[in-house]
Amino acid sequence: MTLLRLVAVAAAALIASTFAGDQAQAQTQTPGSQRQDTDRRSTMDRDRMERDLTPAERRARDRRGRQPSPEQVTQSAQAAATAAGLTCQVSESALLGTTNDNDDLYEVACAGGGGYILTTASPPQSFECLVLAAQADRIRAEGGEVAANSTCNLPGNQSAAATIAAFAVEAGVSCQVDAGKALGATPEGNLVYEVGCAGVDGFHIERTAQGWKATDCLQIMATSLTCEFTTVAEQVAGYKTLLVGTAIDDCDPARIHLLAQNDTGRFIEVKCVSGEGYVTRVKDDAVGQVYPCALAVRIGGGCTMTPVPAPDAAPPSDQ
Repeated sequence: MTLLRLVAVAAAALIASTFAGDQAQAQTQTPGSQRQDTDRRSTMDRDRMERDLTPAERRARDRRGRQPSPEQVTQSAQAAATAAGLTCQVSESALLGTTNDNDDLYEVACAGGGGYILTTASPPQSFECLVLAAQADRIRAEGGEVAANSTCNLPGNQSAAATIAAFAVEAGVSCQVDAGKALGATPEGNLVYEVGCAGVDGFHIERTAQGWKATDCLQIMATSLTCEFTTVAEQVAGYKTLLVGTAIDDCDPARIHLLAQNDTGRFIEVKCVSGEGYVTRVKDDAVGQVYPCALAVRIGGGCTMTPVPAPDAAPPSDQ
Protein backbone atom coordinates (compact mmCIF):
# COMPACT_ATOMS: atom_id res chain seq x y z
CA MET A 1 0.00 0.00 0.00
CA THR A 2 1.51 3.33 -1.00
CA LEU A 3 1.91 6.25 1.34
CA LEU A 4 -0.79 8.08 -0.61
CA ARG A 5 -3.30 5.29 0.06
CA LEU A 6 -2.25 5.02 3.73
CA VAL A 7 -2.83 8.72 4.23
CA ALA A 8 -6.15 8.48 2.41
CA VAL A 9 -7.29 5.63 4.70
CA ALA A 10 -6.17 7.53 7.78
CA ALA A 11 -8.03 10.61 6.60
CA ALA A 12 -11.17 8.58 5.93
CA ALA A 13 -10.99 7.15 9.46
CA LEU A 14 -10.50 10.62 10.88
CA ILE A 15 -13.54 11.89 8.97
CA ALA A 16 -15.64 8.98 10.25
CA SER A 17 -14.60 9.45 13.90
CA THR A 18 -15.15 13.19 13.72
CA PHE A 19 -18.61 12.67 12.20
CA ALA A 20 -19.55 10.12 14.91
CA GLY A 21 -18.52 12.48 17.70
CA ASP A 22 -20.54 15.31 16.22
CA GLN A 23 -23.61 13.24 15.26
CA ALA A 24 -25.76 14.34 18.20
CA GLN A 25 -25.00 17.99 17.52
CA ALA A 26 -25.66 17.50 13.81
CA GLN A 27 -29.18 16.23 14.54
CA THR A 28 -30.07 19.63 15.96
CA GLN A 29 -28.60 21.58 13.03
CA THR A 30 -30.38 22.71 9.91
CA PRO A 31 -29.59 20.87 6.63
CA GLY A 32 -27.71 23.96 5.34
CA SER A 33 -25.48 24.23 8.39
CA GLN A 34 -24.82 20.46 8.25
CA ARG A 35 -23.61 20.78 4.65
CA GLN A 36 -21.35 23.69 5.62
CA ASP A 37 -19.79 21.67 8.45
CA THR A 38 -19.28 18.68 6.14
CA ASP A 39 -17.66 20.85 3.48
CA ARG A 40 -15.44 22.50 6.08
CA ARG A 41 -14.28 19.14 7.44
CA SER A 42 -13.66 17.82 3.93
CA THR A 43 -11.54 20.86 3.07
CA MET A 44 -9.57 20.53 6.31
CA ASP A 45 -8.97 16.82 5.72
CA ARG A 46 -7.89 17.42 2.09
CA ASP A 47 -5.45 20.12 3.21
CA ARG A 48 -4.14 17.82 5.97
CA MET A 49 -3.56 15.05 3.42
CA GLU A 50 -1.65 17.37 1.09
CA ARG A 51 0.55 18.59 3.97
CA ASP A 52 1.38 14.99 4.92
CA LEU A 53 2.36 13.93 1.41
CA THR A 54 5.96 14.10 0.27
CA PRO A 55 6.71 16.67 -2.48
CA ALA A 56 6.89 13.88 -5.08
CA GLU A 57 3.38 12.73 -4.13
CA ARG A 58 1.71 16.14 -4.19
CA ARG A 59 -0.11 17.04 -7.37
CA ALA A 60 0.22 20.65 -8.41
CA ARG A 61 -2.82 22.68 -9.35
CA ASP A 62 -3.18 24.56 -12.62
CA ARG A 63 -4.32 28.17 -13.03
CA ARG A 64 -7.97 27.07 -12.70
CA GLY A 65 -7.29 25.30 -9.40
CA ARG A 66 -7.59 21.83 -10.91
CA GLN A 67 -5.29 18.84 -10.41
CA PRO A 68 -5.03 17.35 -13.92
CA SER A 69 -4.14 13.71 -14.52
CA PRO A 70 -0.65 12.81 -15.81
CA GLU A 71 -2.14 12.29 -19.27
CA GLN A 72 -3.74 15.73 -19.21
CA VAL A 73 -0.46 17.28 -18.04
CA THR A 74 1.39 15.69 -20.96
CA GLN A 75 -1.18 16.93 -23.48
CA SER A 76 -1.13 20.46 -22.08
CA ALA A 77 2.66 20.51 -21.83
CA GLN A 78 3.02 19.35 -25.45
CA ALA A 79 0.61 22.08 -26.55
CA ALA A 80 2.62 24.67 -24.63
CA ALA A 81 5.91 23.43 -26.16
CA THR A 82 4.44 23.58 -29.65
CA ALA A 83 3.03 27.06 -29.05
CA ALA A 84 6.49 28.15 -27.87
CA GLY A 85 7.96 27.06 -31.21
CA LEU A 86 10.03 24.23 -29.71
CA THR A 87 10.85 21.14 -31.77
CA CYS A 88 10.19 18.95 -28.75
CA GLN A 89 8.38 15.64 -28.64
CA VAL A 90 7.51 15.51 -24.96
CA SER A 91 8.69 12.27 -23.34
CA GLU A 92 8.20 13.33 -19.71
CA SER A 93 6.25 16.18 -18.20
CA ALA A 94 5.31 17.73 -14.89
CA LEU A 95 2.99 20.54 -13.88
CA LEU A 96 5.00 22.72 -11.49
CA GLY A 97 2.16 25.06 -10.58
CA THR A 98 1.46 28.60 -11.72
CA THR A 99 3.50 31.76 -12.22
CA ASN A 100 2.87 35.09 -10.52
CA ASP A 101 0.87 36.04 -13.61
CA ASN A 102 -1.33 32.94 -13.15
CA ASP A 103 0.07 31.08 -16.16
CA ASP A 104 0.64 27.34 -15.96
CA LEU A 105 4.27 26.32 -15.43
CA TYR A 106 5.55 23.01 -16.85
CA GLU A 107 8.79 21.07 -17.02
CA VAL A 108 9.24 18.82 -20.06
CA ALA A 109 11.87 16.37 -21.22
CA CYS A 110 12.16 15.98 -24.97
CA ALA A 111 12.83 12.77 -26.88
CA GLY A 112 16.36 12.92 -28.26
CA GLY A 113 17.15 16.39 -26.94
CA GLY A 114 17.26 18.81 -24.04
CA GLY A 115 14.37 19.71 -21.79
CA TYR A 116 12.68 22.96 -20.81
CA ILE A 117 10.71 24.77 -18.18
CA LEU A 118 7.95 26.68 -19.98
CA THR A 119 4.86 28.72 -19.33
CA THR A 120 1.53 29.20 -21.05
CA ALA A 121 1.97 32.99 -21.14
CA SER A 122 1.11 34.92 -24.28
CA PRO A 123 3.52 34.70 -25.98
CA PRO A 124 4.75 31.47 -24.35
CA GLN A 125 8.08 31.54 -22.52
CA SER A 126 10.60 28.69 -22.45
CA PHE A 127 13.84 28.20 -20.51
CA GLU A 128 16.33 25.50 -21.48
CA CYS A 129 17.26 23.11 -18.67
CA LEU A 130 20.99 23.26 -19.47
CA VAL A 131 20.97 27.05 -19.27
CA LEU A 132 19.01 27.01 -16.01
CA ALA A 133 21.49 24.51 -14.54
CA ALA A 134 24.44 26.73 -15.49
CA GLN A 135 22.75 29.76 -13.94
CA ALA A 136 22.02 27.79 -10.75
CA ASP A 137 25.67 26.70 -10.52
CA ARG A 138 26.82 30.31 -10.76
CA ILE A 139 24.34 31.45 -8.12
CA ARG A 140 25.45 28.71 -5.71
CA ALA A 141 29.13 29.48 -6.37
CA GLU A 142 28.44 33.07 -5.39
CA GLY A 143 26.77 31.94 -2.16
CA GLY A 144 23.21 32.59 -3.30
CA GLU A 145 20.10 30.43 -3.09
CA VAL A 146 18.41 28.93 -6.12
CA ALA A 147 14.68 29.62 -6.30
CA ALA A 148 12.24 26.72 -6.37
CA ASN A 149 11.10 25.56 -9.81
CA SER A 150 14.06 27.33 -11.42
CA THR A 151 15.92 24.11 -12.30
CA CYS A 152 14.83 20.91 -14.00
CA ASN A 153 14.20 17.76 -11.98
CA LEU A 154 12.65 15.20 -14.35
CA PRO A 155 14.81 12.07 -14.78
CA GLY A 156 15.11 12.71 -18.50
CA ASN A 157 16.68 16.11 -17.82
CA GLN A 158 19.48 14.91 -15.55
CA SER A 159 22.09 13.87 -18.15
CA ALA A 160 23.78 16.97 -19.51
CA ALA A 161 26.37 14.91 -21.40
CA ALA A 162 23.69 13.02 -23.33
CA THR A 163 21.95 16.24 -24.31
CA ILE A 164 25.22 17.89 -25.32
CA ALA A 165 26.17 14.78 -27.32
CA ALA A 166 22.99 15.14 -29.38
CA PHE A 167 23.79 18.80 -30.01
CA ALA A 168 27.39 17.91 -30.93
CA VAL A 169 26.22 15.46 -33.60
CA GLU A 170 24.07 18.21 -35.12
CA ALA A 171 27.14 20.50 -35.06
CA GLY A 172 29.28 17.95 -36.90
CA VAL A 173 31.45 17.02 -33.90
CA SER A 174 32.27 13.32 -34.14
CA CYS A 175 34.14 12.70 -30.87
CA GLN A 176 32.88 10.58 -27.97
CA VAL A 177 31.26 13.16 -25.70
CA ASP A 178 31.94 12.60 -22.01
CA ALA A 179 30.87 15.96 -20.53
CA GLY A 180 29.15 19.19 -21.41
CA LYS A 181 27.35 22.25 -20.16
CA ALA A 182 25.75 25.49 -21.27
CA LEU A 183 28.09 28.49 -21.17
CA GLY A 184 25.69 31.34 -21.88
CA ALA A 185 24.71 33.47 -24.84
CA THR A 186 26.56 35.65 -27.32
CA PRO A 187 25.67 39.35 -27.71
CA GLU A 188 23.46 38.22 -30.60
CA GLY A 189 21.57 35.88 -28.27
CA ASN A 190 23.02 32.62 -29.63
CA LEU A 191 23.40 29.91 -26.98
CA VAL A 192 26.88 28.43 -26.57
CA TYR A 193 27.76 25.03 -25.07
CA GLU A 194 31.02 23.37 -24.13
CA VAL A 195 31.60 19.82 -25.41
CA GLY A 196 34.06 17.58 -23.57
CA CYS A 197 35.56 14.81 -25.73
CA ALA A 198 37.09 11.58 -24.45
CA GLY A 199 40.85 11.56 -25.14
CA VAL A 200 40.91 14.44 -27.65
CA ASP A 201 40.42 18.19 -27.87
CA GLY A 202 36.96 19.49 -27.00
CA PHE A 203 34.78 22.18 -28.56
CA HIS A 204 32.55 25.15 -28.02
CA ILE A 205 29.43 24.89 -30.17
CA GLU A 206 27.16 27.84 -30.93
CA ARG A 207 23.57 27.59 -32.10
CA THR A 208 23.06 30.27 -34.73
CA ALA A 209 20.10 31.13 -36.94
CA GLN A 210 21.97 29.51 -39.85
CA GLY A 211 22.87 26.34 -37.93
CA TRP A 212 25.56 25.16 -35.57
CA LYS A 213 29.09 26.60 -35.43
CA ALA A 214 31.83 24.44 -33.84
CA THR A 215 35.18 25.80 -32.62
CA ASP A 216 37.82 23.52 -31.11
CA CYS A 217 39.28 24.29 -27.70
CA LEU A 218 42.75 24.89 -29.16
CA GLN A 219 41.34 27.99 -30.85
CA ILE A 220 39.08 28.87 -27.93
CA MET A 221 41.99 28.86 -25.48
CA ALA A 222 44.08 31.05 -27.81
CA THR A 223 41.49 33.81 -27.21
CA SER A 224 41.95 33.62 -23.40
CA LEU A 225 38.73 31.67 -22.91
CA THR A 226 38.66 28.31 -21.14
CA CYS A 227 37.57 24.73 -21.77
CA GLU A 228 36.72 23.09 -18.47
CA PHE A 229 36.42 19.58 -19.87
CA THR A 230 39.58 19.48 -22.01
CA THR A 231 42.98 18.54 -20.55
CA VAL A 232 46.47 19.23 -21.88
CA ALA A 233 46.95 15.50 -22.42
CA GLU A 234 43.82 15.34 -24.58
CA GLN A 235 44.97 18.26 -26.71
CA VAL A 236 48.48 16.91 -27.39
CA ALA A 237 47.22 13.36 -28.05
CA GLY A 238 45.59 14.32 -31.34
CA TYR A 239 48.42 16.65 -32.32
CA LYS A 240 51.15 14.07 -31.72
CA THR A 241 49.87 11.86 -34.53
CA LEU A 242 50.43 14.76 -36.98
CA LEU A 243 54.18 14.73 -36.29
CA VAL A 244 54.72 11.18 -37.61
CA GLY A 245 57.02 11.32 -40.64
CA THR A 246 57.96 15.01 -40.14
CA ALA A 247 61.35 16.50 -39.30
CA ILE A 248 60.36 16.57 -35.60
CA ASP A 249 58.72 13.15 -35.29
CA ASP A 250 60.98 12.53 -32.27
CA CYS A 251 59.27 15.39 -30.39
CA ASP A 252 57.08 14.23 -27.50
CA PRO A 253 54.65 17.16 -27.16
CA ALA A 254 54.23 18.54 -23.66
CA ARG A 255 51.98 21.45 -24.62
CA ILE A 256 50.62 23.06 -27.75
CA HIS A 257 49.31 26.56 -28.44
CA LEU A 258 47.67 28.19 -31.45
CA LEU A 259 49.64 31.25 -32.49
CA ALA A 260 47.83 32.32 -35.66
CA GLN A 261 45.86 31.08 -38.64
CA ASN A 262 45.16 32.19 -42.19
CA ASP A 263 44.30 30.68 -45.55
CA THR A 264 47.57 28.72 -45.58
CA GLY A 265 46.78 26.88 -42.35
CA ARG A 266 47.06 27.04 -38.60
CA PHE A 267 50.37 27.91 -36.95
CA ILE A 268 50.64 25.74 -33.85
CA GLU A 269 53.45 26.11 -31.35
CA VAL A 270 54.64 22.89 -29.69
CA LYS A 271 56.77 22.58 -26.59
CA CYS A 272 58.59 19.21 -26.53
CA VAL A 273 59.25 17.30 -23.32
CA SER A 274 62.97 17.54 -24.16
CA GLY A 275 62.77 21.33 -24.07
CA GLU A 276 62.87 22.23 -27.75
CA GLY A 277 60.15 24.40 -29.24
CA TYR A 278 58.79 24.68 -32.76
CA VAL A 279 56.01 26.23 -34.80
CA THR A 280 54.24 23.93 -37.24
CA ARG A 281 51.97 24.96 -40.08
CA VAL A 282 49.02 22.56 -40.14
CA LYS A 283 46.38 22.38 -42.88
CA ASP A 284 43.90 19.60 -43.64
CA ASP A 285 45.23 17.56 -40.69
CA ALA A 286 48.79 17.50 -42.09
CA VAL A 287 51.98 19.31 -41.09
CA GLY A 288 53.44 21.44 -43.87
CA GLN A 289 56.40 23.42 -42.59
CA VAL A 290 58.29 23.24 -39.29
CA TYR A 291 60.05 26.32 -37.90
CA PRO A 292 62.36 26.36 -34.85
CA CYS A 293 61.20 28.99 -32.41
CA ALA A 294 64.31 31.06 -33.11
CA LEU A 295 63.15 31.47 -36.72
CA ALA A 296 59.46 31.96 -35.96
CA VAL A 297 59.58 35.27 -34.12
CA ARG A 298 57.33 36.92 -36.73
CA ILE A 299 54.63 34.24 -36.69
CA GLY A 300 51.83 35.32 -34.41
CA GLY A 301 54.25 37.16 -32.19
CA GLY A 302 56.60 34.20 -31.85
CA CYS A 303 56.80 31.28 -29.44
CA THR A 304 55.26 31.78 -26.02
CA MET A 305 56.33 28.56 -24.31
CA THR A 306 59.98 28.34 -25.40
CA PRO A 307 62.35 31.21 -24.54
CA VAL A 308 64.13 32.62 -27.59
CA PRO A 309 67.46 34.38 -26.95
CA ALA A 310 67.55 37.99 -28.07
CA PRO A 311 69.74 38.59 -31.13
CA ASP A 312 73.29 39.62 -30.33
CA ALA A 313 73.80 43.34 -30.25
CA ALA A 314 75.69 44.85 -33.18
CA PRO A 315 79.38 45.53 -32.39
CA PRO A 316 80.20 49.16 -31.60
CA SER A 317 81.35 51.31 -34.48
CA ASP A 318 85.07 52.24 -34.71
CA GLN A 319 84.10 55.75 -35.72
